[in-house]
Amino acid sequence: MGYEKTIHFNGNTEKALEVARNTFLPLGFTIIKNTNECIELTGPGTFWTQGQNPLVGISKISVSRSGNELSINARFGGIHKTIKFLILFIIGMSIFFLVMFGLIFNRQGTPFQRFFLPLAPFIPWPAIIPLMAIFMKSRTSKSLDALLNNMATLAQQT
Repeated sequence: MGYEKTIHFNGNTEKALEVARNTFLPLGFTIIKNTNECIELTGPGTFWTQGQNPLVGISKISVSRSGNELSINARFGGIHKTIKFLILFIIGMSIFFLVMFGLIFNRQGTPFQRFFLPLAPFIPWPAIIPLMAIFMKSRTSKSLDALLNNMATLAQQT
C-alpha cells in the first residue's frame, strides 16, 4: 500500500525534480534513477517515530513528469516496518508477562491473577496499533501532498 497522486503541471521539470532531491537527500534517501523527466529514491529504512519528518516513512518514491502531468508514487515501507515491530513487541511483552506472573503466582493465585491480570496492559493495543498506522499514513500523505504542491509552485515557468 502506498501513495499515488498526479497533478496538472506546465512548469520547469528540472526545477521540480531539484525540489524533490533537496527534500529527500537530507533525510537519508538514496538516488536510484535520475533523469530529466524522473527521479527515483529509496528511503533510509529506519523506523518512523514521533519526532521525525513524516517522509522517512517512505521506503521508495518516484517523481516523474509525463506530458502535462507531474506525479508521485511512494511506498510506505518504513511505516509498515514500524507497525510490524510494534505488533511483535506487544506480543513478546505479553508472553513475558504471562510467564513472569505464572512463575510468581505459581498455583497460589487464581486463574484470573495468573492469566488475565498480566494481559490487562495489552488489551487496548489491538485498537491502538491500527489507529497509529492510519495516523502515520495520513501524516506522510499530507507531507507528500504539500511536497507535490510546492514542486509545482516553485517550478512554474514565467
